[in-house]
Amino acid sequence: MQSIKRRMIPLALSAIMALSSQVYAKATPIDIVAQPLASALTQFAKQAQVQVLVSQELVSGKVAPEVRGELEPIDALKALLKNSGLEALSQNGTLVIQKTEKAQEESLEKITIRGEVKPDEGSAEAGYKVKTLKNVGPWGEKELLDTPYSMHVVSSDLIENMGTNSTDQIFKMDPTIQLLQPYDMNGLTRVMMRGFLMQTSMIDGLLGHRDGQGIYVENIDRIETLTGLSGFMYGVGNVGGTLNYVTKRPTETPLYSMSVGNYGGSQYYAHTDISDKIDKEGKVTYRLNLMKQEGDTVIDNQHSDRWMVSGAVDWRPTDDLLISTDGMYGHYRVDGRPGQWLMNNTSLAVPSAPDAKGLWASPDTFTQNNTTHVGTKVAYNVNDNVTFRAGYGYEKDEGQFIISQNRVTSDTTYKQSMGYAGASNSDTHGVYSYIDTKFDTLGVEHKTTFGVNGYKFTEYTGYVNGSSFGFLGSTRTNLSLFDTDSATVSLPDFDFDSLAMTKSAVTINKNILLGDEITFNDQFSALVGANYSRYMTRSYTDTGDIDSEVPYRSKITPTVSLLYKPLPYITTYATYMESLQPGTVVTSSWMTYTNDGDVFAPVKSKQYEVGVKTEVEKALITTALFQIDKANPYSQDNGDGTYTFFENGQQRHKGVEVTVSGKVTDNLSLLGGVTVLDAEVRKSTNDAGLGKVPQGVAEQMAKVYAEYGIPSIHGLTLTGGVYYVGKSYFDVNNNQEIPSYVTADVGLRYNTKLYGNETIFRANVTNVTDKDYWISNYTIGAMVGAPRDFTFSMTMKF
Repeated sequence: MQSIKRRMIPLALSAIMALSSQVYAKATPIDIVAQPLASALTQFAKQAQVQVLVSQELVSGKVAPEVRGELEPIDALKALLKNSGLEALSQNGTLVIQKTEKAQEESLEKITIRGEVKPDEGSAEAGYKVKTLKNVGPWGEKELLDTPYSMHVVSSDLIENMGTNSTDQIFKMDPTIQLLQPYDMNGLTRVMMRGFLMQTSMIDGLLGHRDGQGIYVENIDRIETLTGLSGFMYGVGNVGGTLNYVTKRPTETPLYSMSVGNYGGSQYYAHTDISDKIDKEGKVTYRLNLMKQEGDTVIDNQHSDRWMVSGAVDWRPTDDLLISTDGMYGHYRVDGRPGQWLMNNTSLAVPSAPDAKGLWASPDTFTQNNTTHVGTKVAYNVNDNVTFRAGYGYEKDEGQFIISQNRVTSDTTYKQSMGYAGASNSDTHGVYSYIDTKFDTLGVEHKTTFGVNGYKFTEYTGYVNGSSFGFLGSTRTNLSLFDTDSATVSLPDFDFDSLAMTKSAVTINKNILLGDEITFNDQFSALVGANYSRYMTRSYTDTGDIDSEVPYRSKITPTVSLLYKPLPYITTYATYMESLQPGTVVTSSWMTYTNDGDVFAPVKSKQYEVGVKTEVEKALITTALFQIDKANPYSQDNGDGTYTFFENGQQRHKGVEVTVSGKVTDNLSLLGGVTVLDAEVRKSTNDAGLGKVPQGVAEQMAKVYAEYGIPSIHGLTLTGGVYYVGKSYFDVNNNQEIPSYVTADVGLRYNTKLYGNETIFRANVTNVTDKDYWISNYTIGAMVGAPRDFTFSMTMKF
């Protein structure tokens, strides 16, 4: 008994109340510097006026972080014990420190060196700064600081704190991304990166996801962005960059979260996020997300209906083997699809943008998409030197729509075409398989990766009487750009069962790649690799006959990167990469093309890039200078309501990107940066646009988002951002200028406890000045930007 008393050291004997009443008391001034955990607990006991008992063996060698501020005692204690593998229990009014059930301690060496416990990466407490990338193609998981590419991550905390139901709000904050259309047009966010149109994205590192359709932010854990070419890693793909949506996986500790709120107008929603273990040992864990949203938006005559259910299961039969599965089904429908705008001819100047709260389309227009996604992955550490990774994903998208198209005829008038009804379905299969091998040669470390990846995309179009559209109503002329009701007209009903769904296009990309990650010493390293990429695409007529085809074309696309770290927190790099870009399949959807059905051959693009990444205190700053050469695509207005699509000549985009993320001070977080481009059409077989800025490209963007924690009010954070997008041109000859615009957001967030549970209140106002502006999109016509909106929510974690 005496030995037990000797091991249990009373750190304070002046307890004045039991834990049940004390730990949830009002905030108390806490001022504890980083120091050994034993002495930190002594100071805590005195400042919080509680009694604490702990075994000397448990705290020996452990270091507590700095904890300061007006804090509730339980929050201060959790901060002191974070990552120590210890927890506090109340026994008869005394705090007893003991080991947690699943103690996951950092090594003593690491704790001693750092002298503090840092917040989780990507969290609001870390200023949303992320250190690790989940998927850098065949390179796998890597430290962000050690990648020779311009990459950044939108973390789970940032997605949640935006209080948004789409990626619009997330991407408009990104200084490397240019928005091309609003989400509420058809349930996807179309963007440009480095001045090039994004046509495909990825889900969990799997290729072939088209246009970002079927993405539900409530099921996204993070978004990993790579700007620039990615040919070695992903074969045929985007020139401007790559977006990888990482879905939510089971968490290490149980999670029970419920959110309710409003996405603007009367769009109320509820969202449940649950994760826990299935078996007693925790070898099998799950994640479940349920979401339902419905109501009128802030745009006149527009109603939104979304719901989604998703699940994921992780199974660890051994410590070296992980088998993962996931599935999602989502429904998206917007009644009242915003009008799309064309100009009457290329000599007509672009007028001021009309009222953004107007629908500028028939209320009978709509878009509906149903998305089914399933996937599975395997990761197996064969031994210390060999790893096997493989994954497969399938997605089915089913869409129907009725659209209105407007054509500006003067500074004050426009005409509205008859309605168009149609349907488009698609099936996408994506796969990858990699083997990683580590070995040394003459003191040089190697990690080689050999593998395959690819996708198959099949599109089906609804035809009626040989056309991919059913025509509704009639054309209306001489409508006023100042009268939002001028577009309000009823359309006849349309029988979607009359559409014959016929295979209209098939695209296949297969890649075989070999890469080597070479580490010479602590300062010098290199990434080298080559991808043998095969690509084919084919379009079909409404009768199923082949309309146009590009047979399999093969290219080897290499990459070489050299990295130099003069200091552990600075990485400099130089990268050369080539990429095979898919040829365009010309489709008369929102524009009538004279060469409808043409399929252009794939083309090779090249990129040179040098960059510097620096960790400054709690922030990461990335600077990249680049040059990209690629083929020049454009739509030429024939002056008679038709267009001809071309893909010839060459574009050259030179530029610089500077991005920052993290903490500037203890209370101030910043995300943002600038992109400056010099984009030019350098070659053109018919001189169209020669020497001009390519269609739709904004050559300057500057954006900043900030959060400031109010020191005097514990848990209250002010948020806001300002976003500038430079001018662009709607036509190929730069006669029709889309003006630059600036929008701003403000908001606040309050973290507290209700009934002992962590609770977060959020409120955000977007486009606070209610500015009317054009979004340039040469592929489907200009769009009107989103009006002012107000969102709010409450999240409780159990």
